Amino acid sequence: MRGDLYRVKPTATIEGRDHAPYRPMVCVAELPADTVWRGMSRTSTAGDGSDLASPADPTLGLSKAGWWSYRYMRSVKKRWTGHTTECPFVATLQEPLKTRVLDHYKNRPRPVVGN
Repeated sequence: MRGDLYRVKPTATIEGRDHAPYRPMVCVAELPADTVWRGMSRTSTAGDGSDLASPADPTLGLSKAGWWSYRYMRSVKKRWTGHTTECPFVATLQEPLKTRVLDHYKNRPRPVVGN
């Protein structure tokens, strides 16, 4: 569900690379007719001016300050969602954080298509 936070292993994503062993990801697009959902990652090491600042929050398992970043979007396999080792559920983001994170995703820059 949009706004749900998971700890996602690389093997639970289509991309399957570049983070280990887990990365916090929030569901930003459910894609009901597909076998994946879109997850926006949180990083504590690689923030830039386009990312949404995210303070540490031990209640969400976020021990360090960081950033929510659409630069690290992943396609998470639905079959692993909620699995205790591949993609464990952490929590549902609460307001106003949920709206801020989902707005950050919705307002991301998109490539221009066409002429």
